[in-house]
Amino acid sequence: MDEVSIEQLKSSRMREFHAYWNSKQRGIVLPQRQDIDPAEIKSHLPYLVLVDIEVDPFRVRYRLCGSMVQQYDEELTGKYLDELRNTDPATIGLIYEYYRLVVAERRPVFVQGHSISRPTGNNLTMEGGIWPLSSDGRSIDKCVAIEDLPDLL
Repeated sequence: MDEVSIEQLKSSRMREFHAYWNSKQRGIVLPQRQDIDPAEIKSHLPYLVLVDIEVDPFRVRYRLCGSMVQQYDEELTGKYLDELRNTDPATIGLIYEYYRLVVAERRPVFVQGHSISRPTGNNLTMEGGIWPLSSDGRSIDKCVAIEDLPDLL
């Protein structure tokens, strides 16, 4: 997976959610979890992941995972990123680095890579985005992420 700009992504779902997240910002104050209203983003919910960020030591805990994400990954809800067993350790390390980047730079991160479709064996483009959330508007203690396979649209 490589970091890319939002303009490089094929996924309209990513661009739509990015515009939604931007609409929830208040100047330099980051959106809070309660600013993200599931009723406003119903079509995105199956692709959405909500995580808790622990700072010291840095850890990522899956709070909620959409049904489409669960289809391509193991059961994530309630687990820490470093507890995943069906994900390559190098990939876990890379995902950690992207979450650290979101926290350090207080900005969304977008990635693009490839995934093999389990049913067909086809090589698919995988795109993802991670957006910071803050309970106090400053410290990032949660993130919302979206995983999408735009080739399946």
